[in-house]
Amino acid sequence: MRVWQKLFATHTERNAHKNHVAWIANHGICKTNQQLLQTLANTEDKDIIQGITQILLSRGFSRKELLQRRN
Repeated sequence: MRVWQKLFATHTERNAHKNHVAWIANHGICKTNQQLLQTLANTEDKDIIQGITQILLSRGFSRKELLQRRN
């Protein structure tokens, strides 16, 4: 593989990850805090955790509080 192909391939993978997290955040925005916290506690998928965390942080939760609820 050429250097340019390697360089562009990493951007594509990174963009796909960011798009997936954004989709999860947009899909979960209409859920209640309790539903999001329950999903956060039950999931293992890193993308879902990151998307839900973004929503809850925007709603006023602290990172420390979210970490305590996940464990």
